[in-house]
Amino acid sequence: MENHLPAVVDRFLRYVQIDTQSDPSSDSVPSTEKQKNLAHLLVQELIALGIQDAMMDEYGYVYASIPTPEDTPATPVLGLLAHMDTSPDESGKDVHPIIHRNYDGKKITLPGDPSVVLDPVTQPALLDHIGHDLITSDGTTLLGSDDKAGVAILMQLAEDLLQDPGHSRPQIRLCFTIDEEIGRGVDHLDLKKFGADIAYTIDGSGMGTVFTETFNAVQATVTVQGVMVHPGYAKGVMANSVRILSEIIASLPTHEAPEHTDEREGYIHPHTFSRSNASKAQSTLILRDFTQEGMESKISYLRSLVQFFRVKYPKSSIEIDFKEQYRNMRSYIEEKDPRTVTLAHRAADSMGIQLEERVIRGGTDGARLSELGIPTPNIFNGGHDYHSKFEWNTVQNLSSSLDYLKHLVYQWGDEIAS
Repeated sequence: MENHLPAVVDRFLRYVQIDTQSDPSSDSVPSTEKQKNLAHLLVQELIALGIQDAMMDEYGYVYASIPTPEDTPATPVLGLLAHMDTSPDESGKDVHPIIHRNYDGKKITLPGDPSVVLDPVTQPALLDHIGHDLITSDGTTLLGSDDKAGVAILMQLAEDLLQDPGHSRPQIRLCFTIDEEIGRGVDHLDLKKFGADIAYTIDGSGMGTVFTETFNAVQATVTVQGVMVHPGYAKGVMANSVRILSEIIASLPTHEAPEHTDEREGYIHPHTFSRSNASKAQSTLILRDFTQEGMESKISYLRSLVQFFRVKYPKSSIEIDFKEQYRNMRSYIEEKDPRTVTLAHRAADSMGIQLEERVIRGGTDGARLSELGIPTPNIFNGGHDYHSKFEWNTVQNLSSSLDYLKHLVYQWGDEIAS
């Protein structure tokens, strides 16, 4: 691996090589046992730093405290989180990170798969990083910056704070979560064991951003039970579940597909097509909208669509079930403790950074935590193009993200000391 790298980058390069991909089809907790491989390593490294209360629970969550001076106020306790799992959208096995020194703004063809080309035409953020040392996979896997960049930043933060006791800071609880990528990151998190009053997830893409608003999120499952007979004698008898379900999906409005929406526009996204044959077919769809009214409209639309096809194909049975996943976290943050956003801006100001508040077009553990009473904005970790073989971060972004988080911790120290 590369020499003379910042310690946070060295950690990142090590962590991304540990396969922690989660599995939405699994009912176990965590969804993949291999997530615990990274959890075990983090506990060992935290204990080696002198954090004796570091531990992994039965589900794979890692909890730890960063020791503070004896005169530190008891509250608020600041929680910092990152998730250990990587997305199931691309392989996370055998990740081979590559550093491309002094990026010149041109295309980069990744050696493991020449069809994977980082191109500033389609990835314009690359042009903001000319002169940086880019970090990518070899093109055969995702990189894992989502969220092993956050994991590396928090681990390095712990080491750096322990070596710098001169600054005031609040009590800090670290938590490394499981299964965030499949929407289960908080399902088994022990809030009492976590012990935080306010928190931040270090899971945001780009630089200089604080994410304070998420989609409302619902998963819909459409199940079609048809009538199966031998196809040679099927006339007037068969009701083909695969055809019916395919027709339902094809009827969804294209203007509300993820590939045609951005900013605050919601979407309906057919995510999986599984357990399917002519007798029975099933699909999961994810619904996203920033307003509750918009979400209710999408749910109502799907109910009407299913009813239309029930009438059209009376021999079949068509069911639709809805499961709420998380809610827009903005109102919870504003009501519970708006300082989480105010101090995020103040930390950026102290560094001469213009912090941009943005919406998250995706999920975050912070959405669920905010709903559960712990206001949790999402802070940037420097990564780009998550969930894909095109994913990248930079040496400089990782270092700057770590530096910003230190300033944020110090701002909270000043706040509670005043």
